[in-house]
Amino acid sequence: MSWAALETEPLDVDAGVAAQRARSIGSTLQRVAVPVLRLRNGRAEPLASGALYVFGSSLLLLTCRHVFDDGANAGDLGLPLGESGRILWLREAKPRVLVDPGADLAAVRLGCRRSAGLLRRHWRAAPFDSLGSEARAQIYVLAGFPYAQMRRVGTVLHARPVVVFARGEMEGGHLKLSYRRVARRADGLDIHAPALDGVSGATLWAVVEGDAAAVDCVLQPAAVQSSFKHDGYVRAEPVGAFFRLLQSRLS
Repeated sequence: MSWAALETEPLDVDAGVAAQRARSIGSTLQRVAVPVLRLRNGRAEPLASGALYVFGSSLLLLTCRHVFDDGANAGDLGLPLGESGRILWLREAKPRVLVDPGADLAAVRLGCRRSAGLLRRHWRAAPFDSLGSEARAQIYVLAGFPYAQMRRVGTVLHARPVVVFARGEMEGGHLKLSYRRVARRADGLDIHAPALDGVSGATLWAVVEGDAAAVDCVLQPAAVQSSFKHDGYVRAEPVGAFFRLLQSRLS
């Protein structure tokens, strides 16, 4: 079983982000957004998305709690090792699952230093403390791996990530973004936006500092996608309270 990531062009739903800036952010997030795979009947199957955060000498995989609802356990999960094509199965990484009892959030602590080192060589991990920023913005960007952009060829699972910019606001304790059926690609072409099955667990990043026309900006983790309605919305769980819960449990 092996893995191959494909290049992607960022999509803009209603944010009006300049193409150069969108591509710069998209290039960064393709090193940050991590596909979460599950071992099923002896082969790797796509399950969800996530992102990695550095906590001391270990790593945390942040994703959604409902990843574990259908009987999957942390040892069944795997993370591709970037462009190497290999997959690191978390049973090798001394995983410990921590969940938010009141929100659709979960973190898997990877206690094996060797496994953490392998992942950090292939993915960009954000500082754990960045989860406590509770950043708010008008524009957010979501990066994950939808099933609609995956295909299997022989023993290789090919996947094209999605990077989507949209405006968002808090509603009923959740971050809610618009998600239309048609979005504008960074090259100016209007295309059908993919369904977001498989993107659950992906981090939504607040785009802060500067305006939409500037290339430089700061990305702060704001929420984790929990659900969506095609041609409707993306709903996400804010991470600030979970950050404080993790601090108390991991200290």
